[in-house]
Amino acid sequence: MAKVVIILDDTEEIHLVTKKVLESLELKVICCYNADDLVTQILANIHDLALVLLDIYMPDKNGFTVMQQVKDRFQKRKFKIVFFTSIKEKKYILQGMSLKADGYIIKPFKVDEFKEKIQQLLKPTPLF
Repeated sequence: MAKVVIILDDTEEIHLVTKKVLESLELKVICCYNADDLVTQILANIHDLALVLLDIYMPDKNGFTVMQQVKDRFQKRKFKIVFFTSIKEKKYILQGMSLKADGYIIKPFKVDEFKEKIQQLLKPTPLF
């Protein structure tokens, strides 16, 4: 079974481009447009879920709120959570990292760099 990546973003173009790039890495990609859909998809794909990409600016809840809710609900999670946003300001990056995100990827991205970051994120984490 392919590893699953869920993208939470409210922009169709981001879904189309990102999905195409991730599928080229032989990943199964699920696109969500709001936080409620994200939780449903996490539950449906929990065994194969490897990564969640979270936008920060969302119409219903911001990515920081969603991150905290996912962490609270899935405390023993094996999947990684990465902020995936156009926000470049250092204070937002620091806020994301303070929530113990596994990464912070800025959009728009260069395809080769994005693929490399995703591949690094999907490598197993050493136990020590």
